[in-house]
Amino acid sequence: MIIWDNDKYNKLKEERNIDLVEIEQIILNKRYITILKNQSCPSQKIFILSYNNYIHAVPFIIDCNKNIVLKTVYASRKFNKIYGGFGK
Repeated sequence: MIIWDNDKYNKLKEERNIDLVEIEQIILNKRYITILKNQSCPSQKIFILSYNNYIHAVPFIIDCNKNIVLKTVYASRKFNKIYGGFGK
């Protein structure tokens, strides 16, 4: 199961026009590009995926119930340079 904070959902939808339900579908359908370790937060990993024709990073954790907990979603220039040709 993929879960997230509802306040975070509303904030991402309003400020960045990012819909976590669409992100969830990309992940569930295994259309992400890769999963990386989060160097700045060792307890997290990051889904790298294409969303709205740009590469986005989606930091997440696995909780004690084995849920994928999405922390945020952001467009990444760094990962777009690396993976921009994939997933479009």
